[in-house]
Amino acid sequence: MRGSSNRLLLVLLFLAAPWMRAQTPGKEQFDDLARRAQAALDGHPEEAIQLYKQAVAMRPDWPEGWLYMGGALYELGRYAEATDALRKGIGLAPVFANGWALLGLSESQLDDPDQALADIRKGEEMGLGGNIPFETAVRVRAAQLLIRSSAFDEALAQLQPLTKYPNNPPPVEEAMGLCALASADDMGQLTPQRRAVVDLAGKAAWAFATQHPDRAEAGYRQLLAQYPAEPGVHYAYGLYLMETDMKQALAEFQKEVQNNPKHWPAMLVIASIQIRQGAPEKAIESLHTAMKSVPTKYRWLCHLNLGRANLDANNAAVAISELESAVRQMPSSANAHFFLAEAYRQAGRKADAEREKTEFEKTKVQQDRLGVPALHPFGIPANN
Repeated sequence: MRGSSNRLLLVLLFLAAPWMRAQTPGKEQFDDLARRAQAALDGHPEEAIQLYKQAVAMRPDWPEGWLYMGGALYELGRYAEATDALRKGIGLAPVFANGWALLGLSESQLDDPDQALADIRKGEEMGLGGNIPFETAVRVRAAQLLIRSSAFDEALAQLQPLTKYPNNPPPVEEAMGLCALASADDMGQLTPQRRAVVDLAGKAAWAFATQHPDRAEAGYRQLLAQYPAEPGVHYAYGLYLMETDMKQALAEFQKEVQNNPKHWPAMLVIASIQIRQGAPEKAIESLHTAMKSVPTKYRWLCHLNLGRANLDANNAAVAISELESAVRQMPSSANAHFFLAEAYRQAGRKADAEREKTEFEKTKVQQDRLGVPALHPFGIPANN
């Protein structure tokens, strides 16, 4: 975030904090420093930083000063210093949602994605104050971090709240395009052709997410016509078709795997559809193939679907083993507890089934999985 638009974000960021009042410290020098620093923020961040440094040296318990200084440091790309100042400000004023979010943005520039996402989520949980440009910047950055770790479903959940805002900037559609293609790439490192693919996929997926079906249909058809051999294109089109033409969607996912044998999200969706269509043996075969390519953090999904498929194939013992693995690897998954309870029930293990049913009810309440309508990257509908 650099330039005049970032200065506007910085000003809006802290105008959204009505609880912050510059307390009169009883020292004329402090009041003068605070006024001059505030005046310098928009247009002279370096000067503002120096003035805030003097002010917080006089009164270290002034959260507003630390937060404003952190914002100015962030604007100038001095992320380590910004992070330090923002942490001090939040330590004094932990109820300030935008401060947490800005801290996450700063940490994301220091190659600390896990901590950045944790702090961004704290800000989101507390509410970002209706500041649309700032919320957009925060959610897009969070989505970018998640995309790079192949967490496409979580990235979609970050972007979903932005569908209520018209005229979003290009980075929103770019992030959506990467999710639709299941591509963990950095936009800055793509070839011009690949950027064009991501751009077109993003526009089509965003049109669908924002309920413009005609534009979405035209966009997907253009994507398929222009770039049929590009990785992720058949997968993206398959996702689009899932709620209207499951048979054709499955065909598109299969084309994706034929073109790109290691496109593991397509493999997982294929298996899920095969389970839903009553072909558990085919799903088991697909999932064993997928297990060779799925990143470690998503292998629990393979175990979950292997459990489901073996349940349908009346292999309760195998299903239990697979579902227990899924629960161990992802204990927060309501789906894993639900199907494990069913497997235990089929095996006559009533006490275990009741325990897992209780866990299912608990985790179901805790989960609030947002997702773009009809875009389920791993083919697992939210109500399963």
